[in-house]
Amino acid sequence: MSAVILPFVIPARRKHADGAFAAINIIARRMGYADHLAARASAEVKKEVLAGKKSAAKAVADMKADLSLAARNDGGLLA
Repeated sequence: MSAVILPFVIPARRKHADGAFAAINIIARRMGYADHLAARASAEVKKEVLAGKKSAAKAVADMKADLSLAARNDGGLLA
């Protein structure tokens, strides 16, 4: 019996976007954000990576900084 394995190759950009999505989802939940807000931030990062606007590492770093700033009690930039 022989089997043919079809080579379904996932593009590297898609893999990086999925990884960035997962990373931001974990980070946001650990910071105490609600599930829907974590999902929204994760989707935004994934969209940026898939569009080629930012690398996965840059998108994750920028979103992590944004989430940290928004989570501060002193009001972030407006204080």
